[in-house]
Amino acid sequence: MVNIFDTTNQLASELQEIDEFSGLKEAIEGVKNNAESNALFKEMDKVQNTIVIAQSKGEDLSQELQDEYKNLNEKVQQDPQILNLLQAEQGLYGTIEEVQKIITQPINDLYKGLRN
Repeated sequence: MVNIFDTTNQLASELQEIDEFSGLKEAIEGVKNNAESNALFKEMDKVQNTIVIAQSKGEDLSQELQDEYKNLNEKVQQDPQILNLLQAEQGLYGTIEEVQKIITQPINDLYKGLRN
């Protein structure tokens, strides 16, 4: 019997060897090594988590929180280290999305007869 978890662990290991992963790792180090970028990233991450928690509870976002998010987002868009991180992250997730499509293709193929 095939153990797909062994294959998945191998894939996770190989993922760490691709250029996109290395690029994200370097971009994260760039943010860590820049005090302003690091502080800004942490602040934005905190606000985003607050928003996600509020939304998951069905709570309305306060105007203050919305304004804070907007202001932080504007600062993030001006920070080259964070922009580099976001671009690298997007590249890696693009690769992961392609892998996911390949993995799920057999499932999609099973449904073809039902959809036609």
